[in-house]
Amino acid sequence: MKNLKYTRIILAVATVLLISSCENFIDLQPLDQISMDDYWKTSTDLENYMLQFYPTLPSSIIVDADMNSDNMLTSSPNTILNGERTLRTGNWKNEWSNLRNINIFLENYGKCESEFDEYKHFLGEAYFFRAWYYFDLLQKYGDLPWYSKALQLDDEDELMKPREPRTLIADSILVDLDKALLYLNTREEAGNNRINKEASLALKTRVALYEGTWQKYHANTPFGTSGANPDKYFQACVDAAEELMDGSYSVGVYNTGKPSEDYYKMFGFDNMSDVNEVLFYKAYNADEGMSNSSQYRLVKSPTGSSATMELISSYLGKNGEPYDYIELSKTNKGNDFLTKIAEDCDPRLKSSIWIPEDVMASVSDNIVFSMPNVNGGALELVVTGFQIKKSSNPESPAAGKMSEGRSETGHIYFRYGEVLLNYAEAKYELDNTIAYAQLNLLRERAGMPDFAVNPKESDYSPVDYGYSVSDELYEIRRERRVELALEGFREMDFMRWAAHSLFKGKRFKGYPFNSEEFPGFYPTLDENGLIDYLSTQLPNGYQFRESQDYLYSIPQDEITLNPNLEQNPGW
Repeated sequence: MKNLKYTRIILAVATVLLISSCENFIDLQPLDQISMDDYWKTSTDLENYMLQFYPTLPSSIIVDADMNSDNMLTSSPNTILNGERTLRTGNWKNEWSNLRNINIFLENYGKCESEFDEYKHFLGEAYFFRAWYYFDLLQKYGDLPWYSKALQLDDEDELMKPREPRTLIADSILVDLDKALLYLNTREEAGNNRINKEASLALKTRVALYEGTWQKYHANTPFGTSGANPDKYFQACVDAAEELMDGSYSVGVYNTGKPSEDYYKMFGFDNMSDVNEVLFYKAYNADEGMSNSSQYRLVKSPTGSSATMELISSYLGKNGEPYDYIELSKTNKGNDFLTKIAEDCDPRLKSSIWIPEDVMASVSDNIVFSMPNVNGGALELVVTGFQIKKSSNPESPAAGKMSEGRSETGHIYFRYGEVLLNYAEAKYELDNTIAYAQLNLLRERAGMPDFAVNPKESDYSPVDYGYSVSDELYEIRRERRVELALEGFREMDFMRWAAHSLFKGKRFKGYPFNSEEFPGFYPTLDENGLIDYLSTQLPNGYQFRESQDYLYSIPQDEITLNPNLEQNPGW
């Protein structure tokens, strides 16, 4: 019923926003409208106002989440990776509307006549959402104007502000999250379907790690900030993670002692309220018109989206050591290859891609995975042979159903596993300490040996970041890639690591093709017999423009209207 509540408050909130936009132009308000002064009287008013922002949170599904990265391939070259974005025209006002509406709340909540304890949680939500929206803009544009109040059309000085250094924006985001922590309820009090203290701490680790690594790896480039101190952000990440880990919060790694099931099952639940690892997620209710297409897309309609050999070859063998996927491909192809790597490698691999004989839907149709449709039509196509399985649920009533399938699979915004990885990376960047205890929680859940540092030279498919990293950091980054595979973090990671060398001049490959399984079908293969789907479209590999593609362009109309705004590098 909460989704219906979101809908019911829209008219009242829209009225308030309309008044706030128009009050400078009219002297009299219509008698049937709520005035700005009248609206903010009760804690219910504040709660209803804040509920409008929950539907603005992203809701992409895992089968699409890693498109802008080397983890996933689709049927056409990715425009970001291939440097095909053009200079943006128009304006960016829609990207700022939610921030303005949050600032309206922050300017008016003090009018509430209820006791502070009745509405302080909603104040915490406001600071969280402002941090969330600004972090999204920070990743896209870098330097930004910072606005802590709602702009009016006559605020000429504010409207003509230049962009502040991105470090000031990051610092302001972290301050907002600290304020949110003062007021938000805990996960235990608020539930994990609503913003809570744990989610705010998790976002703080994400933001701080992002900015710390951005400033470290983009230093001395047009994208870095003069005088920035990466260690300040690494310390902020470590501090926030350690607070979350100190035992005062209801968090943990989802582990029922079934290493072959736990990692896989966690992502496919409809109701995640009892999953202690899930700090904040979006719930769906098909009967209220809120559903997603996860269980249909994962079973019957991948539409080309599939994992790359580059991702697959990151998984270690079950012994915790690098695995030679290319050598295996010489003797095992097609289904035999998929079956063998599922037997030999980190169980998180077979939890993330379909393996022959996997049950895909058991409730009604009893669909069993036979082989990937590398020769399928547009909807059924699996371009690499590695068909995405992660977040599927064979026991879901929606598994494999047509017309979106009314899937109610939860969408995870924050989970404790990410916090552990953020901590491990920041801790090593800060003082070269390896967070064995935290990394081993993830390894134990998957049934893998304890975390150990393998020499880079032992990797059969070495990853090239474009610069040297220590063996320890190389292995920490590998663990992050495997644990968070296909969840949408990889683009964020290569951007902040300044790691375009991962893919520039290269094409992502598929599995070793077995012609006997697809008579009459002749895909392009590379020298190792791997599917090379984009060989014609990308003869020279991806053409990322490292002098400009790390940020979006500022829309041209904004540059024209405000000459104090400088365009991003290269645009």
